[in-house]
Amino acid sequence: MPPAAAIAWGDDGAIRSTMFGDVYASRDGGLAEARHVFLNGCGLPDRWRGRRRFAIGELGFGAGLNCLAAWDLWRRTRSPGMTLHIVSIEGFPLSRREAERALAPFLDVADLAERLLQRWPVRAFGAQRFAWAEDGFVLTIIHEDVEAALQALDHPFDAWFLDGFAPARNPAMWTETILARVKALSAPGARAATYSVSSTVRRGLEQAGFRVFKAPGFGAKRHQLIAANPGEPAADPPAPAVAVIGGGVAGACAAHALSRRGAAVSLWSAGEALADAASGNPAGLVMPRLDRGLSPGAAFLKAAYLFALEHYRQTAPKAWNPCGVRQRPDADRVARAFADLLANPPWPEEHLRAGEGGALFHAQAGMLNPKAAIAAMTQGLDIRLGAPVRSLVPIEAGWRLEGEGGVVLGEAQAVVVAAGAALRGFAQTHWLPVALSAGQIEFGASPNVAEALAHDGYVGPCGEGLVFGATFASTDRLEAETRPEARVENLARLEALSADLAAAIDRERLQSRAAVRATTPDRLPILGEAPDLPSWRRTDKKGPRLKGLWILGGLGARGLTLAPLLADSVASRLCAEPDPLLVGQRAALDPARFLLRALKRGETLPD
Repeated sequence: MPPAAAIAWGDDGAIRSTMFGDVYASRDGGLAEARHVFLNGCGLPDRWRGRRRFAIGELGFGAGLNCLAAWDLWRRTRSPGMTLHIVSIEGFPLSRREAERALAPFLDVADLAERLLQRWPVRAFGAQRFAWAEDGFVLTIIHEDVEAALQALDHPFDAWFLDGFAPARNPAMWTETILARVKALSAPGARAATYSVSSTVRRGLEQAGFRVFKAPGFGAKRHQLIAANPGEPAADPPAPAVAVIGGGVAGACAAHALSRRGAAVSLWSAGEALADAASGNPAGLVMPRLDRGLSPGAAFLKAAYLFALEHYRQTAPKAWNPCGVRQRPDADRVARAFADLLANPPWPEEHLRAGEGGALFHAQAGMLNPKAAIAAMTQGLDIRLGAPVRSLVPIEAGWRLEGEGGVVLGEAQAVVVAAGAALRGFAQTHWLPVALSAGQIEFGASPNVAEALAHDGYVGPCGEGLVFGATFASTDRLEAETRPEARVENLARLEALSADLAAAIDRERLQSRAAVRATTPDRLPILGEAPDLPSWRRTDKKGPRLKGLWILGGLGARGLTLAPLLADSVASRLCAEPDPLLVGQRAALDPARFLLRALKRGETLPD
């Protein structure tokens, strides 16, 4: 976990950093100071008027007071359809309780503070995103060293709140490298504001390429600094028209994320109903995959789990059962790995703690009803059922969708292929190294279980009964059939998980369901714009992309956990908004990674 903030409370109730010997904000004037220094200093609200999207970067989240000040001004001045993004970096996060005490005096924003505190970020490395759609407001918190966090961003920001502790007390926040990166991440015409008038800060901003000038400061401070990036802001591109192919949880998440951003979305399903493949199971497990190490792939898997929890709580609460998941070790080496995780956990005990027999207890994990979640996410959308898309043809305006015999089904500026096991069914995606496996589950009216158990397989609550499984069998078919021998395998798994449950279930009332999953060689999903493979093959080197054709697939058995963050990322990129995935994570998921690895090894690219 990132280091917690080291704080003390002054006699006046103000919160103070004992590490840096500086205050977060004054108890009496903190909100007024935030409004004067950062909102006025960045020319707000005038600079966001008429904008569809506006992005603010912040160094130093603290208790979130600057965020609340901006949110409050935004909700009072925004027009319908506008979205404000704040991306804030904090290396030493406060706890929810500490933030609550720090924000208590600021009654002007008490209602917003309560909403923020209800969804306070987990103390965990990486980016966490929270959206309040009713206000058109999106907050992304990055718990990371400031230099590493800035290097992991690539979106141009329209304004910056430079609110680290004083340069004399925390010089690492104000280096030339940091300020140069802020400049590199600034859109034309962007403004940066800070309370500091330090010569080091001024010189660093000027050397980075900002035009810097002094302005009246707040309270006892005579001046503050304002930095202007040369140029004029570009017009916001309109939200695109996007066709999403795939009626499962990945397609539903993508369509939902795009629709929330104002895109004209059509959702295409080959079946006569949504959720007719693996997403049609009566319940599925949502739990983290805690890969050891700090690789971008491991960081993505943790971020995806936290995002999924937030997503289902907000978008499909009736489909979500946060029952907790007890994960048992299945071998001595796994038990040792679990012990290592508990000794140095990725998040606090409210999320992860020790269970009996060396188990991990994921306290916030649980079971999802996929059909109900998909119904909630796709309500009111343009859904095309029984319309299998067989080919994608590039046209000047984007892409043409064709069905059987070349029948034109529709057109879109962009396409997101989230077709599950059918991912390779298009000329542009046939080469992807995706392996298929058939999985079967069992479910029915049997003993209730209070929490889910995971081991070699899982069992969890499902309506009035339980669901358990699942098998893995390699296949080359896009559809799976239930098999008696698969039920035998699942019953053996249940016996290993809980002999009592295995003995108590009514086997005559059990039902089976089978579906096909798509998995990649590195067990990470695929997300990104499709490579133009013929161009890569002609030059035998890195080539261009197929503009507007996006791949979202290869989710394996973890689709319910991974799909929400992947969908939010592709929607953010299509709508020119800050991406919830950091740069290294995007590279780890990029479909081009397979081609780049082949080139690096001197191998022939696929046909």
